[in-house]
Amino acid sequence: MKHKASHNLFHSALLFSLIVALECLSGCKMGHNDFSQFHDLSPDGWQFGDSLKYHFSPADSVVCGDLTLSIRHSNDYIYSNLFLEVTVSDSLSTRRDTVALTLADDFGRWHGRGIGTDFQVSDTIARNASFRRPVDIAVRHVMRDDILRHIEQVGISFVERSSDD
Repeated sequence: MKHKASHNLFHSALLFSLIVALECLSGCKMGHNDFSQFHDLSPDGWQFGDSLKYHFSPADSVVCGDLTLSIRHSNDYIYSNLFLEVTVSDSLSTRRDTVALTLADDFGRWHGRGIGTDFQVSDTIARNASFRRPVDIAVRHVMRDDILRHIEQVGISFVERSSDD
């Protein structure tokens, strides 16, 4: 009988843990105007003139929030930084900026998070930015190499700010 009681207690604890985990995950859902997309780059490299294109059409006609750029690279990337040209167009305007991402410190230690030999660095490139739907974003590297190797993915995320932020 003692074994059955401990077995029931184990199942109750497991069920409780599962419910808590599901509630935590339910708070992580994206808002109806949020957007996130990653593009995979060829293992052969990223050509200088090739732009990665992102398109999102928020549910609301005007949105305000934070725009984040994320880079996933391998340990074999040979530079400590990455220069990108980011062009953002909405129904009223087009803005083009050069973004300088620092991927490693002066001693060659990678910034960001990684698993094994892959690392991700994210940087908010526009805070509290306002966009009118639709929104088109183009990202291209502006490094001095014709072919940039060991950049694996480039992602864009937009998270809408609530009116009480």
